[in-house]
Amino acid sequence: MAREPCSQTEALYYLIARFLQSGPCKKAAQILVEELEEFELVPQRWSWDGKKYRRTFQDWMTVNQHIPADYLLRVCQRIGPLIEKEIPPSVPGVQTLLGLGKQSLLCCKKVCSGSAVAALHRGRPPEPPVSDGNAPSVPIIGARQATGTARFGQVLPSSSYQHMKIHKRILGHLSSVYCVAFDRTGRRIFTGSDDCLVKIWATDDGRLLATLRGHSAEICDMAVNHENSLIASASCDKVIRVWCLRTCAPICVLHAHAASITSIQFCPAAKGTARYLASTGADGMVCFWKWHALSLKFDQPVKFLERSRPGVQVSSSSFSSGMFMATGSTDHMIRVYYLGAETPMKVSEMDAHTDKVAVVQFSNNSELRFVSGSRDGTAKIWHYQQQEWKSVTLDMAAKLPTATNGDDKAKLVVTMVAWDRTDTTVITAVSNYLLKVWSSASGQLLHVLSGHDDEVFVLEAHPFDPRIMLSAGHDGNIYIWDLTRGVKIRNFFNMQIEGQGHGAIYDCKFSIDGQHFACTDSHGHLLIFGFGCSRPYEKIPDHMFFHTDYRPLIRDSNNYVLDEQTQQAPHLMPPPFLVDVDGNPHPPHFQRLVPGRENCKDDQLIPQLGYMANDGELVEQVLGQQTAENGESLLDSLIRQLQNEQDEAEMVPSSPAVESRRSRQVDGVWQMQHNSLQSQVATERDLLAWSHRVVVNEMPHGTFKKKQQGHSYQTRSAQVRRPATRSRNLSTRRNSESQIDSENGDTAEQRGQSEASSDEESQWQSESSSSESSSEYSDWTADAGINLQPPKRPTRRLVQPSGYSSSEEEEGGDEAKEAKKKENEKRKKPKKPPSSLAGLNAEEWLPPSWIMETVPNRSPFVPQMGDELIYFKQGHQAYMRAVRRAKAYSINPQKQPWNRFDLRDQESVKVVGIKYEVGPPTLCCLKLAFLDPVSGKMTNDSFSLYHDMPDVIDFLVLQQFYNEAREHNWQP
Repeated sequence: MAREPCSQTEALYYLIARFLQSGPCKKAAQILVEELEEFELVPQRWSWDGKKYRRTFQDWMTVNQHIPADYLLRVCQRIGPLIEKEIPPSVPGVQTLLGLGKQSLLCCKKVCSGSAVAALHRGRPPEPPVSDGNAPSVPIIGARQATGTARFGQVLPSSSYQHMKIHKRILGHLSSVYCVAFDRTGRRIFTGSDDCLVKIWATDDGRLLATLRGHSAEICDMAVNHENSLIASASCDKVIRVWCLRTCAPICVLHAHAASITSIQFCPAAKGTARYLASTGADGMVCFWKWHALSLKFDQPVKFLERSRPGVQVSSSSFSSGMFMATGSTDHMIRVYYLGAETPMKVSEMDAHTDKVAVVQFSNNSELRFVSGSRDGTAKIWHYQQQEWKSVTLDMAAKLPTATNGDDKAKLVVTMVAWDRTDTTVITAVSNYLLKVWSSASGQLLHVLSGHDDEVFVLEAHPFDPRIMLSAGHDGNIYIWDLTRGVKIRNFFNMQIEGQGHGAIYDCKFSIDGQHFACTDSHGHLLIFGFGCSRPYEKIPDHMFFHTDYRPLIRDSNNYVLDEQTQQAPHLMPPPFLVDVDGNPHPPHFQRLVPGRENCKDDQLIPQLGYMANDGELVEQVLGQQTAENGESLLDSLIRQLQNEQDEAEMVPSSPAVESRRSRQVDGVWQMQHNSLQSQVATERDLLAWSHRVVVNEMPHGTFKKKQQGHSYQTRSAQVRRPATRSRNLSTRRNSESQIDSENGDTAEQRGQSEASSDEESQWQSESSSSESSSEYSDWTADAGINLQPPKRPTRRLVQPSGYSSSEEEEGGDEAKEAKKKENEKRKKPKKPPSSLAGLNAEEWLPPSWIMETVPNRSPFVPQMGDELIYFKQGHQAYMRAVRRAKAYSINPQKQPWNRFDLRDQESVKVVGIKYEVGPPTLCCLKLAFLDPVSGKMTNDSFSLYHDMPDVIDFLVLQQFYNEAREHNWQP
C-alpha cells in the first residue's frame, strides 16, 4: 500500500491538531479533527490496485505515530536561532513568533554590503544611506521622563560614565594633531595634523578609511556641514579645501586670506538652497562663502577686514543655532554678524575686554547668548536685551566661600570657555590649571575643579547629558566631570612609549550619540574611547598609514593637486596599501582593512613595488606578477642580476638597494621625497655620491697594535633610508680605525697624509654631507626607549698604516721612501707594553677578524642595532656548556635567560643594545627584546647575553634567513 505525501498545509493542520490534543484545549482539538474529516483534509490512501480510499484522522495518527504531540512547538523553538545567524535581531536574545521588522521570522531585508558599495567609489568610504529601512528605535528614557515615571539622573546615573574606557590608540600621523571631528552620524572620525593630511577613520573599529591630500602646511581647523556631505579644512597655507564625503573628491579650493586661517565654520541655518561657510584669519579678515546646496558651487566671498591697527588677528568664531556669528580679535573687540539678509552684515561691535579675546562660544539653545574669554583674566556672558548687548562679568580671581585665601600673584588668563548642554552653567579654563563652573544666569561661581597639571585648551560638553563635561590639557590628562556635583568621574592619562613621557592632548570631541569620544595628541596619535567591548579594535594594527600618504604632489595654478608619480588625482588612485610608521607593509590580513581590498586574493594584498634609479631620479615601477623571457619574475631576475654583480666585485660593499632586495624587503613603499625629514630621503646628490664611491680594501690585521675600545656600526634602517650613508661611513670608519698611537709623526705629516687621497674621493666628500662618528648610539635605542650606548672611542692621532703610500711618495721614487724610513727610525722610541698586560701574550689582545668585517656575511652573524633575529635556546645552552669546558669566562647562572623566562625553542627577538668588551676573549654583549610573534611588536621583556663570533655555535640567526630556510621546506 503506497501513501501519498501530504502537502505542507495538511501537515500543518495535523501538527496543530496534535498540539491541541496534548494541551488543555481538547474541545477545540475535537472540533478541528471533525472539520478536517468533513472537508477531506486528511490525506487519502492508495490501495494495491490503484484505487483511492478515505482515511480517518485516527488512521493518520497511526501512520505518523513517530511524530510526538509537541512537534510543532519544537519546530518553532528551532526557527529563531537559525534566522538570527542570517539577520541579527534588534534586541539580542529576544526570540518571538509575533515580531515585526527585524524581529519577524519572515524578514528578508537585504543587508547592504559596505565593501561592494565602496568598490564603486574606487575604494573610498561612501556616504551611508539616508534611510536604510530599519524600524525606528524607541527613546525609552525620554518616554519614561515624559510620563513622569523616572528622572534622567535616576535612569542614567553619572557613575555610568566610569565604564568608559580606551578602545584603541592609533599612530596615524607623523606630527602633532590639533584637529579632530566626528561626522553627523558619529560613524566616522576626521583628524587634521601638522603633517598636512586629513584622515578619515571608522568609529566602530578604528579602520583608516581614507586620506585627504592637498594641503602644503599645517591643518588649522576642520568643519563638517550639517547635511553631512562635505568636509572643509583650513590650513596655514592660506587655503581652504572642501571635499565630498561620498567620494573624497575635491569640491573646491578657496583663496581669499593673506595669512594663516584661524577658524572655519559651516552656518547651521539654511535659506532655500543657499548655505554659508565662514572663515577667519590672522590677516584680520572674516570671509563668508556662499554656496549652493545642490550644485555645490561656491561664490566669491563677502569680506570684512577687521584690522583696526596693524597686526590684528581674528582669533576665534562661533555660530549660533541660527543666523548669527560672533568673532573675537586680538584688538579686544567682539563683533557679531547676521547672515539672514541678502548679504552678510555686521550688526554689533563691542570693545568689552582690556586684552586679547581668546575664545567666543554661542550657547546651544539660544540665538542671542554667547560667552567670551579674554587674556585679561575675565569672561563675559553676553545676552541681547532692549536692542543692545549686555554682559555679566566672570572674574577668574574669584574663589568659593569655603576656599582658603591663598595669594595668587600670577596674572590669570582664560584659555577656553564652554556651555553645558542645557546652557545652565558656563565652564571656564584658567591658566592656573583650574576649571571653574559658573551659573549662566547670575554669574555666581558654583564649583572649582582641580586635577590638571598644565594648561587646558579642550572643554567638550556631552551631546545630550547636561551633567557631563570633558576636559583635556597639555599634561596628558583627560577628565570626565559631573558638573552638578563638581566632582571627577573618570580620569585617563595619555602615557606614551617608554622614554618619551606623556603626550599633550590637543583636541577632543564627543560623538553625536555620546557613546564615543576621540582625542588627538602631540605625538600623532588618535585615541578612541567609549562604552562596550574593545574586541573590534584588536583586529587593527597600532600604526596605520597608507603608502601613498606622503608622496609628493604637483599643483596647478588653482592649487588643485595630482600625485607626482602616477599623474592621477589622489581620490582616483587605486586602493593603497597599509603600512606602519617605518613604511613596512602590514600582513595581508591587515590589508583587507583598506576599503576596496576586502575581497582581494592573498597575492593581491602583498605590495610588489620596485624603485629604479633613472638619471638620478627614483621612479616607482610595479613589478607584480610580470615575468621575463625565461618565465622568471622580473623581481627575481633583478635580484639575480644584482647578485651576479656582487659576486664579481668581492671586496665592494653592497648597495643598500641590493641588500634590501636580497633580504626580500620592499624598500621605498613609504616614499616621502618632498614631505618628509631630509635625513630619511635619498637625494639625487646621495645617489650621485654612491655612483662615485671610493672602494676601500680590507686592512691587514697587523695594523692594530693596541686594545681597541669601541666599534663602529651602521643600522640596517639607516642603510635602507640613506643609500649614501653606508659608503660615507665606510670612509669615516677607515680613517677612525687608522688612528693608532704613534710618537714618530707630527701634525704636518698627518695633515699631508690626510690630503693624499684621490681626486675622486675628494669630489665625493665635497658632494656628500658630513656625518658624525658612527660610534654614537643608534636611533634604534631611542625607538626602544633604551639608553644603551657603545663606549666612546678615545681621541687618537692619525698615522700612516702599513701598505699605504701617497701619490707624492709614488712620484718621488724609492729614494724618498728610504729617507722617510730612516727619519722615522731615528725619532722612534721603544714602547713599553701596558702594565695591565704584563706577563700576557699581546697577540691575544688583538681584535678578532669578525670585528673588522666590512662585507656582511651570512655566518658568523655580526649583530647590528635593530636586527630582528631568531634566538635558539638549545644552541645557547650548548654554547654555555662549551664556554664552561674551555673556561673562557665566568658565567652567572641567575642571568641565563631560561632561568628568568619561560622560553620556547625559538624566540623572535630584536637587538636593542650592543656593547663590545675587548678581552681576551673579545665578546659582544647584546641586549635582546622579545618580539610578539603575532604583531611583530616589541614587548616589555628583554635579556642580555655574551657572544663570541667566530668558531662557536651560532644560535642567533637573522629573521629573513630563518624565513628563507622555512620556505625551502628541506627534507631529509
